[in-house]
Amino acid sequence: MELEVRHLRALCAIADTGSLHKAARQLGMTQPSLTTQLRRIENSLGAELFSRGRTGCRPTPLGHSLLSRARPLVADMAALVTEARAAAAR
Repeated sequence: MELEVRHLRALCAIADTGSLHKAARQLGMTQPSLTTQLRRIENSLGAELFSRGRTGCRPTPLGHSLLSRARPLVADMAALVTEARAAAAR
C-alpha cells in the first residue's frame, strides 16, 4: 500500500483533533472507517503512528516524524488545488 494524500490528510486530522471520532467527523467519514484506514496505514508501515488511550490519540515518535513531513505536503496539495481552480475559472 502506498500512502496517498488522503491518508496524510487523515493522519494530520487525527493528530490535530487528538481523537479518531473528531477527526472522522472533520473528514466527513465514520469513526470505524477512519480506524480501519489508520490500521491499514500502520500495517503497511509496520509500526504504530498513534498511541490510543482513554484520553485520545497521541502521535508516537514515528508518528511525529511522519507528520512533520506530511503537513507541508498536505498544505502544498491544498494550495495546488486552489491555484488550479482559480486558473480554470479565468
